[in-house]
Amino acid sequence: MVIIRLVVGPDTSPRGCNIEGEEDSREFGSSASFYFDATEEKWKNNYKMYSYVTKELPSLINQEFPNNGKCGISGHSMGGHGALIIALRNPEKYASVSAFAPNTNPSAGIIGQMVLTGYLGSIAVPGQTGMQPY
Repeated sequence: MVIIRLVVGPDTSPRGCNIEGEEDSREFGSSASFYFDATEEKWKNNYKMYSYVTKELPSLINQEFPNNGKCGISGHSMGGHGALIIALRNPEKYASVSAFAPNTNPSAGIIGQMVLTGYLGSIAVPGQTGMQPY
């Protein structure tokens, strides 16, 4: 029996969307690394990283490398936050999760609040139901 271990490192954000400001800040746009689906008009058509990591990417991998469904997910910093949230919300998809120095409560910090509000709008206010998925 041949066993293949595959490690996939997806990019942190879509590239080349030509959205005003996508290259201006490390918090928004091309270097953001927040794994949720944006709801704000400016970002919502392209910044669907939660859906990409949970649906599109696994489908692409399975087309080329059919597997038995035993997958793991990991990440660092905001990627660690994403890995934790994705694994906890989708326990049937992931056999393991690793988070390295994860930001476990982005809505508690100034930068996290700014980013969450920028991508998710008013639903990102801590305590409101719209923030629950993340």
